[in-house]
Amino acid sequence: MKKLNKYRRQGNVKILEKALSISDRLFSMLAVRRGAARLKRFILILLLVAPIIAGIVWGISYTIDKAYSLSIEHIAYDSRQKLISKAQAMQLLGIEGAINMATLNASGMEELLESNPCIESAHIRAELPDTLSIEIDERIPIVYVEMEHAADLGKRTRLFMDPKGYLFPVVPEYHSKFMGVPVWYLNPNDIKEFKPGARIEEKHYSPIVQLVAASNRYGLTEIPAIREIFRPKEWKIVLSLDGGISVLMQVYGIRAQMERLAMILEHARATGKQVNSVNVFPSLNPTATFISPPAATPQADDKKEDKPAPAQRRRSRRR
Repeated sequence: MKKLNKYRRQGNVKILEKALSISDRLFSMLAVRRGAARLKRFILILLLVAPIIAGIVWGISYTIDKAYSLSIEHIAYDSRQKLISKAQAMQLLGIEGAINMATLNASGMEELLESNPCIESAHIRAELPDTLSIEIDERIPIVYVEMEHAADLGKRTRLFMDPKGYLFPVVPEYHSKFMGVPVWYLNPNDIKEFKPGARIEEKHYSPIVQLVAASNRYGLTEIPAIREIFRPKEWKIVLSLDGGISVLMQVYGIRAQMERLAMILEHARATGKQVNSVNVFPSLNPTATFISPPAATPQADDKKEDKPAPAQRRRSRRR
């Protein structure tokens, strides 16, 4: 068995090298071999890592160049309530022609859409490579609102109100399906400032929202459409229905009161009566007044038949 040189151990070699001069240490065969081995490892690592680094650099550079050269080719549009069309949304955004993906200001476009009182929220994002996604949620009008004293002042202005008490303008192009909603006449204490973007306090609008929701449970054959809503007192609601029917309600238990109204109107239809006004306050025995039919008048022909014929009258006088 071959004997190993005890001086070839790594620790011993380093001790021996230190005893040599700098020139012998640098230009010794051992130093050359060691340097060559290190250089070989470095070149091997560089060959392995260089393509990866080059690929990352190229990818970043390509993405940046592509982003600056890309324009929006497709627009994905979604309207939650289906009230504002894609063309109308593009008009609100002022989008004309190509849009560059790199210069796209999505947050600014969202703010522009949400500045429209008819739109509750908007979400815009760019989807690579060439798509702009736009999603909006419009406000749903449930009633018109108008100041009760406006008619006397000659300044009648109507706005819409959504289920959260938010006021926004009436735009027939958006709200063609809601032009027949009822009108709620506001009292001065119902709102601080009557304008688009204002909001009514919940204690004022909550009974109206409940009223609209309760009435929507019935068809127009069961309860005629509500045309006007008044609140002469905090606890009191007066409705004017199609056909001139007046309904007196209170702000508590609105759903139960609508059920009583539906039963009263159903009974009137079954008995051939025409309702004039209804008071649905009482849970037992709510009251109703009816329009009396005109009194029957005898026909002219009947009057003639009751009178004796002229010849008969003459004969009776002769006798």
